[in-house]
Amino acid sequence: MPSRMPLLPRPAGAPAGRRGAGRARAAALAATLAAAALALLAACDRRGADRSGLSVDLLSEAAADELVAGATGVGLTRADAAGRIVPGLARSWRVSDDGSFIVFRLRPAAAGEERQLTARDVARVLNAARNSSSPTTRALLAGVSGVAAPLEDVVELRLSAPQPEILELLARPELAIRPQRRGRSSLPRIAGPFTVGESPSPGVRRLVANPAYFDAPAVRSDRIDLSLSSPADAVRRFARGETDLVLGGFHAGVSEARVGAPREALLLTRARATLFLAVNRTRAPFHQLGVRQALERAIDRAAIGRAIYGSDAATPLLGLTPPGLSGYPGAPRPDWASRPPTALVADARRRLAEADLGEAGRLRVRLAIGDSVEEERIAAVLVSAWSAIGAEVLLERRAAAGHERALAAGDFDVALASAESRIDSPVPFLLGLRCGANRLGLCLPEADRLLASGWEAPTLAERMARIALAERLWQEDVAAIPLIQPLRWALVAPSLRGFEGNPGGVHPLETLHRAD
Repeated sequence: MPSRMPLLPRPAGAPAGRRGAGRARAAALAATLAAAALALLAACDRRGADRSGLSVDLLSEAAADELVAGATGVGLTRADAAGRIVPGLARSWRVSDDGSFIVFRLRPAAAGEERQLTARDVARVLNAARNSSSPTTRALLAGVSGVAAPLEDVVELRLSAPQPEILELLARPELAIRPQRRGRSSLPRIAGPFTVGESPSPGVRRLVANPAYFDAPAVRSDRIDLSLSSPADAVRRFARGETDLVLGGFHAGVSEARVGAPREALLLTRARATLFLAVNRTRAPFHQLGVRQALERAIDRAAIGRAIYGSDAATPLLGLTPPGLSGYPGAPRPDWASRPPTALVADARRRLAEADLGEAGRLRVRLAIGDSVEEERIAAVLVSAWSAIGAEVLLERRAAAGHERALAAGDFDVALASAESRIDSPVPFLLGLRCGANRLGLCLPEADRLLASGWEAPTLAERMARIALAERLWQEDVAAIPLIQPLRWALVAPSLRGFEGNPGGVHPLETLHRAD
């Protein structure tokens, strides 16, 4: 077998010949393939970097503010993706058998560069919250009778009545822990999962993973961009693959989501919320109980749910709180609810005939709604129902922000509104009905007294019974006209992980990430 001759190097500039030309072409091809591979690898690296960041669209400034607050702070407790309560700055806690106190044991956490968080810091924060400028925060903490720091890493909450929802409340952004004041300055809050980064473009809020967070390895995305969009724009961006998640509300935008996004991406979750009509009794003739009762009894609530969601998934409501609240019986079903629709229409007509409707002798209702397609559909159901009992309905459409301002100012006769609670409790749904807490002329001192007395009840069952009795009084007075328990909608990309629908609509950003 002949031996293979060694290849001699070709002098520079020498002709390659046929075999040399083939080797040159092969070398060139190899170089091209190598360059392509490097370019592809670089592109993969860029996509890998992009995969570490997420884009989330929201429909309101308030929703964006809440997400940012929750992502940049941390309380004694926190919520997981399903809304369940897990340890936060408190690594553990123990509830007494009678529910009268809770003992929290703190984990080590830096309070600035110079010292660790102490139980005194936490006690100071919670005591300050009990005297907060926010009436809602003060009211929800009214059952906390004392906060003590017996040891450097132990906080004790004394409760005037059993209240399991306190653990959810302590996870809320407004109760994020800030260390003790030093002189005139205040140290920043304890590091949360994210910090606020530089905005990549106008209208976008960027959150960047915070390495100082006590559970930093559990934060699954390096950055999350929050964009404020209209429902239609958010759905279009999602359909084009420009965003990973759209957090919708209860009604506005759900029609666009059903039509403009992949069916499998739309997630509907029964919300811990109510959709209702606020009635301004400072305007005649709505101060008359018979008028409010007539409006309440004429409505086909199931038709409202179908008008919004295209199905019977939304639960019709007759009470002021949604069903399913833990340990809460709710107000009893009103007697009139079992009567057939024709009898209710006749009853409503009779009540209007007996009411003082002024010189016109006919009820005129100015119905305030937002400008979404869904609200127009709700209004169509209401107009049909009230026209059937002889009322004249005039629509007052406003943009979402304008409608919110009108609700806050009481600038309406009857207005479409919603209420929700992040905690599993009936109390948040009833606080706005108290004397002095609304601009609608609504004041039932006995209901206020019963609601407040719940904080003095010896057992959880007794506390809930007192709250239910207060709700019954407001219900009988038609403090508001309940419609449905709405569904909360979201668009979720197939690759997104760490997102779960839950009744409270609590979605911690630290759990979100794309599939590997």
